[in-house]
Amino acid sequence: MLFRWHNDFFCNQFCLRMQLHGFSILKGLTKILLEGQELDLHNDYEFTQIDYRIAARQLQLHWVRSAGDWVRPSMPPALTLVCAGVQVLKIREASEDEHVDGEKCLSSIGFMWNAMRDDMDGVASHEVSQGCTDLALIFMSDLSIKIAAAEARIHRSRATTITSTTTFR
Repeated sequence: MLFRWHNDFFCNQFCLRMQLHGFSILKGLTKILLEGQELDLHNDYEFTQIDYRIAARQLQLHWVRSAGDWVRPSMPPALTLVCAGVQVLKIREASEDEHVDGEKCLSSIGFMWNAMRDDMDGVASHEVSQGCTDLALIFMSDLSIKIAAAEARIHRSRATTITSTTTFR
């Protein structure tokens, strides 16, 4: 199943150039740089929740720090990626054939060519560029999320329990 929300008026001719505020995606496509700290979303964090607020055109993606003994205690306990001014949101469900915890484990994060909006399998770059402005997140389970939005921020937060949910409001 593929969930798709798309504002054709904005995206047929004019594609947003997403502004990243306070963080960047690093070349390896699994890490971000947040306030000078390199954070590995593949090894050190578990994806827990998707929260999409339709009327506000805001998407929130939530991660909690892994309990693995390799994870530095100085790392933020939880992270939330907040995308505002969402014009395109596409979600491909996870494959049943993949490993059990695959939805929790990010495989890659980066930008994909706008002309390849229907391709949910790839990431072209760690930076926004002309014609390459869709943020793509791909998980080990084949769960894939693609977003075209005006801006994105990452917030540090406190988390005490791991829950997995999807919310559309």
